[in-house]
Amino acid sequence: MDPVRWPQHLRLVNQWIADKTKYHPYTVLPDDKQLIASLPLVKTSLSPSGSMGPVERSVSVDIDLLAKSWADMNPMIQTMDSCMASLAGNGNQYGYVDDISGSAFADVPFGDPAILRCTATFSLVMRPVSH
Repeated sequence: MDPVRWPQHLRLVNQWIADKTKYHPYTVLPDDKQLIASLPLVKTSLSPSGSMGPVERSVSVDIDLLAKSWADMNPMIQTMDSCMASLAGNGNQYGYVDDISGSAFADVPFGDPAILRCTATFSLVMRPVSH
């Protein structure tokens, strides 16, 4: 029996964000010297949650938004909420998302007080790309 192939959900989300917004997500942040100059930015990572059934799989992705000010952060939050909501019932070359749910973006300390960080987790329900 051939294994079920599931979408590459981090690549799917990163490409979706890049295609639908002006942001190109990072999976690894730039070094400290380049970080401030790169703001505002989006960082994505895999979240350790989800479930798997015979015909669908639920996976989660964390999205961190980093900005210098709330004037930069608030439009990013609105853009990312809209972008991720539009992924439900859509997809790209990396797979298809049947449904999506997400938490609200929350202010989370970053370490450098000059950088604002807001984080949310989005859960995607996906179908296999092939059997």
